[in-house]
Amino acid sequence: MKNRMFLLAVFLPLVLFVNAVTTSRIPVHVQSCKFSVSVPNGWDTIPQDILDQKLGKKVAVMGLYPKGGTDYFEEKYMILSFQPTVNSLNNLPCKAIYDELKGMMKQNSIPNNDSIHVVYNGLDSLSVGDKFQIQSNTTIYKDSANVNCQQILLLSRFGYICIAYYDKNEIPSASDTVIQKLIHDIDIDNDYVYVEPHSESAFTPVKIAIALGIGFFVYLIIVLLDKRKKKDE
Repeated sequence: MKNRMFLLAVFLPLVLFVNAVTTSRIPVHVQSCKFSVSVPNGWDTIPQDILDQKLGKKVAVMGLYPKGGTDYFEEKYMILSFQPTVNSLNNLPCKAIYDELKGMMKQNSIPNNDSIHVVYNGLDSLSVGDKFQIQSNTTIYKDSANVNCQQILLLSRFGYICIAYYDKNEIPSASDTVIQKLIHDIDIDNDYVYVEPHSESAFTPVKIAIALGIGFFVYLIIVLLDKRKKKDE
């Protein structure tokens, strides 16, 4: 009996801890990608039906807002979505993807009108460990109100995990601890991880073999010519 009580006292907290860690991660499985997300401290998830009403069905995979807020979309909130690509991004270096997105942003800029004015505050790329991300910063002015958006595209093999951080009071920074903690804790399934292709090396086994073959061929010509020259003499 004592042994049972001892084992219960030791392993029950461990089981509770493991369950707490497991349940804090939210699995996401969408077309072309599979990953999991940890909700940052002080934040909570927005119910999916509220997201669907606000943005349309299947637009966002998750929404987050600060705990204790009176409104899901008041002052600060985050929207996570996934944007699939036709081809694998693993065939493209991060710089090529960045240049392509920069061109698309200029081409597809939202036109300003009397009630909406959009200011693009910059685009940047960053790699942390094995994660590659492209950041953009936008301020949208609508009538007398405005909202700032820090959007981060986290590269995966077949598309972008998009994290959009909205703040009505100040321009959010990409170095914001909440954003970086969220990105750090996103765990992409191994089958969907983006791997930047290495540029072709100047010295590959095939190139070395060809160079040696050419060198040997040149050496034979020199030797044969030298022997022929001696014969003629």
